[in-house]
Amino acid sequence: MKEINSILCCCMTGMGSSFLVAMNVKKVMESLGMEDVLVEHAGTYDAVPGAADLFVCSADIYEECARAGDAIPLEHLTDYEEIETKIKAYLNS
Repeated sequence: MKEINSILCCCMTGMGSSFLVAMNVKKVMESLGMEDVLVEHAGTYDAVPGAADLFVCSADIYEECARAGDAIPLEHLTDYEEIETKIKAYLNS
């Protein structure tokens, strides 16, 4: 399993949908026994190389976040199962 220390959940402004995604990402990390991973939310302007080990974002801003590092695009931002499935797949890749 990949070791990560930080995840940055991104949306355009960093105030709405990224906050909701971050709440679910935190739950996923806790369920995996990885509650020590720092999970934050921000706007795309903060998606820069070195800002996090992993970026989680909506599919429409994926390319921008992927330029900063490993990124997971989400089709449905509030779908816990999608978030859980994609994070597990990333960690096991």
